[in-house]
Amino acid sequence: MRPPLYLRALKQDLDIWIEGGLVPAASRDAILQSAGTQKGKISAVGVLAMLGAVFMALAALSFIGANWGGIAKIVRFGLVLGLMWGALGVALYALKRRAHAFAHAFALIAAALFGVGIMLVAQIFNIAAHYPNGIFIWALGALAVAVVMPSRPVLLLAAGLAALWMLVSYSGSLPGFNPLIWALLPLLMVLWAAARHLRAVDSAHVIVLTALVWATHLLAQAERHQYLSEIEAISLFATMALALLLWAGLGRAKSIFGAPAAQLWAGLALLGSAFVLQYTFADFAREAVAPGTLWSLLAGVLLLLISTAVMIAYQAKTLSLLEAAIPIIGGFFLLGISPLSIHLGEFTAQILYGAMFFAGAVLTLLKGARSGQKYLLWLGGIAFIAEALYAYFETFKDLLSTSIFFLIGGLLMLIMALIAMRFGKVLAKGGAS
Repeated sequence: MRPPLYLRALKQDLDIWIEGGLVPAASRDAILQSAGTQKGKISAVGVLAMLGAVFMALAALSFIGANWGGIAKIVRFGLVLGLMWGALGVALYALKRRAHAFAHAFALIAAALFGVGIMLVAQIFNIAAHYPNGIFIWALGALAVAVVMPSRPVLLLAAGLAALWMLVSYSGSLPGFNPLIWALLPLLMVLWAAARHLRAVDSAHVIVLTALVWATHLLAQAERHQYLSEIEAISLFATMALALLLWAGLGRAKSIFGAPAAQLWAGLALLGSAFVLQYTFADFAREAVAPGTLWSLLAGVLLLLISTAVMIAYQAKTLSLLEAAIPIIGGFFLLGISPLSIHLGEFTAQILYGAMFFAGAVLTLLKGARSGQKYLLWLGGIAFIAEALYAYFETFKDLLSTSIFFLIGGLLMLIMALIAMRFGKVLAKGGAS
């Protein structure tokens, strides 16, 4: 039986494909019935095999650790290598015997022991190095095992190790910045290619999230070295998330692997960064400076990416003229709020930004209602509620009481709902005629 979330997403995709003429409407029930009767990839045997293998690995490591002081260095090294290659041999044998659950379990153990071996070798031979680089080598080894087997669980481990390496690469013997951090980008590309080949959706989520966090680190370093101000760094990240959201939408329409994962995390990144952006107005108003060369270059590239994605979607008739204009205006506004804050001042900038944030949240809700995408409904709803609470506590707490504020907000939403309903009836009559 397929997971409920998979079936729910399939129903939504089928409705979109049927509306677009890609799938015959008569095939909908047959496709859903076929998907509902298929067995999932994860079984009880697989879960128990992996858990048993993990306990065996922990037992072996605990035994070695308990007797570590009495074992010669060369014997220690041999034990670690023997366990690793033994687990890999069992995995290959299980794969040959078509015992896939045990193959994945022992492949996962082999990849884990590879990392343990790296750390133990460094300890045995007193190798002084930037310790996060050991995690980087571990990720490469796990990736190799995942491709050779092939194994989705091991690929997920490799993706997680890449994320872990990126997170800890700013500490250790090279505080603040690890030059090898630039190697994360090609590593993520290789991981993405492997995930696409194995159809590993879970790994795709980890890769996209890692890339977004990596981008925040780079922008934070630029802000730390005073190439960007705080408001410029956050506005660039929000605009980047908007560009990724648009391109992921194009990819999802063409059923490109990983596009739904990119769309999910890009939307959340856009929501979070756009909301946090308004907290920077006060500090920026006191230390306002004109945008520098780096900001101008990155802003131009992001606006070009947004405009190109919108143009492609508009030519494909998946966006109306109004819908195509909204993300372009949003991109210009996210980037323009930084120089505008210099001239408008803190209070005016907050009011203008809050109004635009509310408008974006409402438009997202309307787009989700029109297209039937619950993801957009959730995104727009969370954005609207968050901004409403922020507006009350930061702006209106000294001007309006709680009841009056929410009364006005509720009346405005009801009026907008009536306008939207009326607009929908007009469109329906126009389509019927």
